[in-house]
Amino acid sequence: MKKITAAFGLLALALALAAPSRAQVAEWPYTEGAPGGGRWSPLADIERGNVGTLKVAWTYRHGDFYDGGWRPDAVNRGTSFEATPIVVDGRLIFSTPYDRVVALDPESGREIWTYDPGIDRDRFFANMMISRGVAYWRGPDPKAPCARRVFLTTLDARLIALDADRGRPCAEFGAGGTVDLLRGVEPLVDSWEYNLTSPATVVGDAVVLGSSIADTVRRVAPPGHVRAFDARSGRLLWTFHTIPRPGEPGSETWENGTENAGAANVWSTITADLERGLVFLPVSTANPDFYGGDRLGANLYSDSVLALEAATGARRWHFQTVHHDLWDYDLAAPPILVQVRREGRTIDAVAQATKSGFLFVLDRDSGAPLFPVEERPVPASDVPGEVAWATQPVPLQPPPLSSQRIGDEDLWDIDPARREKCRARLRELRNEGLFTPPSERGSIVHPFTAGGANWSGGAYDPVRGRLFVPVNNLAHVIKVEPLPPGNLADDGGQPFRGLIGGLWYALTGRGTGHRWWTSPIDGRTLFAVDGVPCNRPPWGELVAVDLDAGALGWRVPNGEADGVRGLSGFGPPLATASGLVFQSGTRDRRLRAYDSDTGAVLAAWDLPAGLHAGAISYRVRPEGKQFLVVAAGGHVGVGSTLGDHVIAFTLP
Repeated sequence: MKKITAAFGLLALALALAAPSRAQVAEWPYTEGAPGGGRWSPLADIERGNVGTLKVAWTYRHGDFYDGGWRPDAVNRGTSFEATPIVVDGRLIFSTPYDRVVALDPESGREIWTYDPGIDRDRFFANMMISRGVAYWRGPDPKAPCARRVFLTTLDARLIALDADRGRPCAEFGAGGTVDLLRGVEPLVDSWEYNLTSPATVVGDAVVLGSSIADTVRRVAPPGHVRAFDARSGRLLWTFHTIPRPGEPGSETWENGTENAGAANVWSTITADLERGLVFLPVSTANPDFYGGDRLGANLYSDSVLALEAATGARRWHFQTVHHDLWDYDLAAPPILVQVRREGRTIDAVAQATKSGFLFVLDRDSGAPLFPVEERPVPASDVPGEVAWATQPVPLQPPPLSSQRIGDEDLWDIDPARREKCRARLRELRNEGLFTPPSERGSIVHPFTAGGANWSGGAYDPVRGRLFVPVNNLAHVIKVEPLPPGNLADDGGQPFRGLIGGLWYALTGRGTGHRWWTSPIDGRTLFAVDGVPCNRPPWGELVAVDLDAGALGWRVPNGEADGVRGLSGFGPPLATASGLVFQSGTRDRRLRAYDSDTGAVLAAWDLPAGLHAGAISYRVRPEGKQFLVVAAGGHVGVGSTLGDHVIAFTLP
């Protein structure tokens, strides 16, 4: 009897320990899953053994997409649905490519409310029709007006606070619920230049946001200040100058001065350490992308991970990943808060994946690299007036996530005749490996300007100590050409307006204020022949990184079409406690579930449109089901099928 009683006791204990996992309520309150990013779900009902049985529970269509527009540039001929939903307080909330906000019941998909900010849908926006999501704030007094707020950042540069219960603007915030983000942005010639595509980040009562700026269009672009606003009133709390003003620390790294310097903005998602009260900024390239003769020097804080105090905007530390960027290797991926185990202790860190294919792992308190980083000599520029920085930081661990050099041996040999054309083309170009500067004859830039790692970022499994990062393995040919001396304008150039103005700009570059420029027609082109990339596939992979060891775990091709395994694309992964990684992002319209230990594909689902937003997982009630939700709407730049689907999967 004692043995039986003991056995039942052990069984009861096992069930008790297992019960919290099965009954765990887990929302998705940030687009990145948590304040520090990482796109991780602690839920484990959906696991290796049953993931293949997932069924569609509900589908919602928002209607905000178009394909086949009249515009002559390919990337603005349609929409790109990149919004990752959030789930909080009984609402699943997301934004559409037109900045419309939709709130659904997360278990049934029933529409609760919608809000339309009324952007001009016929307007040409510099950074495409994109909105990557919304942010959420919960006040201490549940009876106060707009006690729970959804913050929307718009393409036409507004910050809007909505009542999370009703979807109506909060009247006490800004002017009738809106803050005009164009105020204080100078020089700004046309509001078209300044957009917001990523959600704000909320830390306490501070709503922190960056901007998306039209770079390279003219010599002097708007500056990429990062600002914080009070969540209740909309009052400006602080401004941080990512391009330091004269006399501020870092201004000495701009040898031509900073008065006419632009961009170095934060267009990706800002992450936060709530306990430390810090925000981490992934700062982009200074303007223009491919010629820096008017911005000589290292150019802080461009291409830097910046740690700021969320309450004051004071700089705590910075780490620059590229000096004097000439390759558009801006930090597109959100910094991810991770932990690294070393010599029996756990170190809080920040992992920053880059377009160049590197992964920098930095101490969260100081910004110091946890693995050695060398300053290595890189090729000099041969463009008159340009002075490329002599060295660039190269982490010794982990190894590069993507390939970084193309030689004859890397050319795709499936078609011998085309390979010979590629070989002949390669010999014409400047090709000295990573950080080969742009040139008049054309230079190989590999990884290309979309990465390596791009805004898709990564997913972090804190149990296994692994980071999963989707990467691209394509190359660009970048060339610059001189413009007449008379093109140098005192006002820094004008953005083009209308069809005629756009054609004049594209064909001549006149009126931009540039000395040297990269033509939008043939200045940045894929290293390809007959429309097919010259380097062999895979052109897109999912890579697992062992953060404790500073080593790569596995890498697998992601996406498949036309007999090619491994397609380029954009789309954040999702990691779960049950040992799964969900990933899509390419034009093949398939969502795949990978084994986090091996990279093996365990299940796959066909989708009605391309998936370029992050999959999420949640359970909103202890007795409820674990859901897996995807926002499949395609991406005109990737070439995937466009649509407007939000789809929820769950176990039968």
